[in-house]
Parts: sequence; C-alpha cells; structure tokens
Amino acid sequence: MKKPQQKCTHIQQWIRIYTILICSGCCTYLYAEETDDSYQFELTPYLWAASISGTTAVDGEESPPIDSDYNFFSLDNLDGVASATFTARKNQWGFLFDFLYVAYEDTLQEGTPLQATPKLEGLIIEYAGAYAPKSIDNFEVIAGIRQQNIDVTIEIANQKPEGNVNWFDPFVGVIYTFHFKDKFSMTLRGDLGGFGIESDTAVNAEAMLRYQFGNTLSAKFGYRYLKVKFEDSSFVYDIGLDGFMLGLGIKF
Repeated sequence: MKKPQQKCTHIQQWIRIYTILICSGCCTYLYAEETDDSYQFELTPYLWAASISGTTAVDGEESPPIDSDYNFFSLDNLDGVASATFTARKNQWGFLFDFLYVAYEDTLQEGTPLQATPKLEGLIIEYAGAYAPKSIDNFEVIAGIRQQNIDVTIEIANQKPEGNVNWFDPFVGVIYTFHFKDKFSMTLRGDLGGFGIESDTAVNAEAMLRYQFGNTLSAKFGYRYLKVKFEDSSFVYDIGLDGFMLGLGIKF
C-alpha cells in the first residue's frame, strides 16, 4: 500500500501539469487574437459524486461484492480526490484531456468471519482528439486513450494482498450538443473502449447541462457512468462508477 505522502505527490504533479496547460493555453490564446484565429480553451474543475459497484481481486483474494451505497464523498471513507478536464478547439478540430484521482477504503461485512477492507487508489487519465464534420451541426467524433493506474489492497482473514496495475485502453465515441434558448445547453457523450487489448470492455456515458454566465464562466451539472472490466493472471478489476457531477467551466 502506498504511503499517504505519495498521494499528495500525485496531486502536486497534476497541479503542475495544469499550470503548464493554463499558461500554454493563455500564450496560444494571445497569439490567436493577434492572428485573428479561432482557438477556444476551457478548464473545468469538477466533483464527481460517484457510487461504486463491482468486484476486485489480488493474487486470488477476492473482496466481497462492493455495492452502490458507497459514495466517494463519504467523509468516513474518502482519503483524497482531485478531478478536472481541459479542452482546446479550433475550427473542426479539438483536443480533450480529463483526469480523475481518487483514494478510498471501506469495510465490508463488518463483524463477520468474511470481513474485508478493500483499499483502492486510482488515477484515470483521458487523452482524445475530436473532429466535427461540417455536414452535422453540434456533432463530434472522438478517439483517444484512457490510462488507468490502480492500486488495490484487500485486508481479509489476516491476509493483506496488494496489487498495482497500469494500463492503456483505446476508445472511440461521439459528442452531441443541444443548444436551448437563453444560456442553457446540454452535451451528451458516449464512448466504448478496451476491445480486449488491455481491458476486456470499457463503457463511458455522460450527460452534462451547462449554464453560461458570460463569456468566461459557466456552471455545469450532469451524470456520468463508467464501467471497466480488466483482468490478468493476478489482478481483477471489474468496477462500475456512476453518479452526479458538478463543475465550473473557465474559458480563456
């Protein structure tokens, strides 16, 4: 199991990356203004109040089924969380970057001979390109890579197996945006990945309602579902995450 200070190190590393992204975006934006080009950048810190369900196993030791009453934002179980997205678009092309870091633990079947305490620390990062065909308004095709770095420890029956796996899944999908009256819009995203290359399957779906306050800020509220099934000789990760999301979009 990783030491607590290593979790802070992860977050500090990603804060540095975001600082570089923001500075790079600002420089590119200033250059775009001078050349009358149409770059658009947006950074969105968000909270994902996701429940978790599924199973995990390390070295043949399987945890009891983890079920949906669990909440990432339960103060009893949450060790740390950080999440944000960054997008850059110009004309028909775009780049999407998303990361989620979460660390939690929970005690299942407490007080019984089968009592188990699974501990999970995960970093999920997405890199994707987007293309918007001129023939379809508000529609984008996306393709990219989703990296998952998962640490699992299961304390069960005086045993404490630990495992760490880092893998990359390709994924393809679509994004469609509905523009309502006034300042509201709705964005729908769906993608499929894995294809047996690393994960057996990876399914991601998202619906996000946006309210635009002005040229710079927007409030976002939505729902996301992510289901991943990965298995190798010593590690099983068959987990689904789903729940509401709340974010603040910052354009520059």
